[in-house]
Amino acid sequence: MNNIKSVLPMKAYRLFIEMESGSSLIVDFSVKLNTMKYKELIDETLFKTASTDGNYVIWGDGRVKITVKELMEVTLLG
Repeated sequence: MNNIKSVLPMKAYRLFIEMESGSSLIVDFSVKLNTMKYKELIDETLFKTASTDGNYVIWGDGRVKITVKELMEVTLLG
């Protein structure tokens, strides 16, 4: 199961993500802030609103969403 248990915004546009499986990862979003999909996250106030519904990381009440698969791509491919 690839559900997200919790999300904690960190400094320098990083997220600490804990998965239901017990694994965790730190995702560096600083490398994605110049892309169309994630450009809004350069606003630190918005970035700090990161939360999860278990399937997505969500910012700003759904303004920006990312799936587990996309999280892994950001982590592995930058």
